[in-house]
Amino acid sequence: MPRLGDIEGALHFMDFLDFVFGATCPGCRRGGRQVCQDCRKKISLTHSQNPIEYAGGVMVAHAYQTEIRQIILAFKYRNQRAGLNFLADAIVERIAVETRRGLSRIDCVTWAPTTVRRKNERGHDHAELVAKRVARKMRLKCVDTLTRVSSRPQTGLSREERLIGPKFVAHESCARHLLLIDDVVTTGATLNSASQALYAAGAGLVSCVAIASTVLWQSSTGSCAPEKARR
Repeated sequence: MPRLGDIEGALHFMDFLDFVFGATCPGCRRGGRQVCQDCRKKISLTHSQNPIEYAGGVMVAHAYQTEIRQIILAFKYRNQRAGLNFLADAIVERIAVETRRGLSRIDCVTWAPTTVRRKNERGHDHAELVAKRVARKMRLKCVDTLTRVSSRPQTGLSREERLIGPKFVAHESCARHLLLIDDVVTTGATLNSASQALYAAGAGLVSCVAIASTVLWQSSTGSCAPEKARR
């Protein structure tokens, strides 16, 4: 997996290209301020050929294929928000599928926050922006209930290091059903830790969803599953 410095260095160069040539589709970097139709078709084709609906106990909208990766990285590291609606729509559509399958009514939306240092560096928390857009589209309340108490980001860590997971604490919650959002799930450690903090704070049920999954992993993600909820 590329290190954070390598990713950010490449994205700074892409910023220069944006300056010279103007705004681009975040998926393919061709002209346009939104995700272009070509990228949408490629993403749709990949999903139809290799659908990923769950990774452990986490609902997943897409595989972490080329265009999805570029859209997320452009948003996450360069604050290029042309893909924000597209990413939020992917989660809303994924939840709609599960609702038709019997997912219980969601009360509110929250997110797994990044570190304070990363938020200050980037000027935003990408997961927060996605969560707020999802909540708006679903006409739900978005609540800032989690605090990340470990400062080490997951990006650039090995799989073994990622499995340790960040630490979170949550404000007291009386929500019967929380939707917990993250951008990319690899080992599930972040959502695992965040969901456990929400359960400890009194949440009834936490449903975890990610925009994309890098792999269908096998790790200690059992506490993300509904059967771990309070009864």
